[in-house]
Amino acid sequence: MFSLSYTSTYDPYHTVFRYLVLLSSAEDMTLPYRTARAADFFLCFPWYLQDVKAPRKVPGFAKDRNALVKMYPPNSYDQVPNERLIFERMEVIQAAAVSALAGANMIDADILKSQKVRLLPSFLKGRLFEPVRVFKEKNSDLVYFLATKFPQMEVHGPNGIFARTRLGEFSYDNV
Repeated sequence: MFSLSYTSTYDPYHTVFRYLVLLSSAEDMTLPYRTARAADFFLCFPWYLQDVKAPRKVPGFAKDRNALVKMYPPNSYDQVPNERLIFERMEVIQAAAVSALAGANMIDADILKSQKVRLLPSFLKGRLFEPVRVFKEKNSDLVYFLATKFPQMEVHGPNGIFARTRLGEFSYDNV
């Protein structure tokens, strides 16, 4: 028996859309690449925010995280076997999405070399921005948290994004 199922998690076009949502909401429309990847994961699976260890230096992080977990409970179709495995599988799709954004001149390809993703302001005038605006409006609390509070965590090391989310390896980070 063969069954076909779709998840936006592995859709490079939807990943482009999610990156546009996150970047257009971020300060200076820029996010560290590692932070953008993790934020994209939590945009797909917001209930896993409950496992994120809150940094003390970000005021209101734990309170906002807990409120979002209550607002976005999982349903039976959204259960994944292992969030770290899913995150690892998303890496290729996320890299393809960033490459497509750079190829379309929607992000700054030069700053990408320094492991940061920056949305170019010209995108804000395009017709693609309307669906992004609608999504941001419908999910304003989640998008705000992932684009502004979440990036306040350190990027690397034992207090970094991967350590606090347990989504990736951090012991070999240069800090």
